[in-house]
Amino acid sequence: MRKAFSLTLAGCLFLASCSNKITSLKTIARADTAGTISTTIPVTQHRDKHYDWDKRHQQVLALNKERPPKVVFIGNSITHYWGGEPVDPLSRGADSWDEYFKSKDVRNLGFGWDRIENVLWRVYHGELDGYKASHITLLMGTNNLPVSTDEEIITGLEFLIQAIKRHQPKAKFMLISILPRKNYEQRIMSLNERIRQLAGKLNVNYIPAHKLLAIDGGKPNPELFTADGVHPNTAGYRVLAPLINSYLN
Repeated sequence: MRKAFSLTLAGCLFLASCSNKITSLKTIARADTAGTISTTIPVTQHRDKHYDWDKRHQQVLALNKERPPKVVFIGNSITHYWGGEPVDPLSRGADSWDEYFKSKDVRNLGFGWDRIENVLWRVYHGELDGYKASHITLLMGTNNLPVSTDEEIITGLEFLIQAIKRHQPKAKFMLISILPRKNYEQRIMSLNERIRQLAGKLNVNYIPAHKLLAIDGGKPNPELFTADGVHPNTAGYRVLAPLINSYLN
């Protein structure tokens, strides 16, 4: 009788353990949900014709499995066309990337033309899973300027940062300010103040990178940008690299 009771108790404990694990898995699954505005609804994109968005996503997943990164740079074309892996034929700052980041096992999760909601999709589809990063940087928001309100951008960034932290809870997080952009100077200055406040609210590091690249009230310094007034040139990346690197040491 006592033996039967012990077996029954063991069975109950086993079932309870399984039930807790199932509940835990359900909780994790429920955590990755969509919000109610465009910047919080994960979606793919195919706006940049220079590369295949889906193919780059698969390259990232393969590289992460083959050589798990220690440092992750998340962003749009400004990050994508800097340097590192996955390798892209268009690289505007490979010299500074290699000098400051190559030895740090950095993975480039920059995707040209990505908006906040596109990064959210990538986070939900494995790009931060299966490894433990020591540092994560996020440079995001400029591609939302033409299509999103300031409130949507800030809400989307908060939603995205929380998602990233769920997938990489141990990583040190650096939130980089939106870089200067032609015709958006005043708006970016206002947004960056709100991004600074958001970083404090979420207890992440804020990197005011825009200050090093701007002149005359927030205008892109033409010596540090390509002709489009959006993307840093080789000299611009040379200014950014040591600043960001200082947060990785």
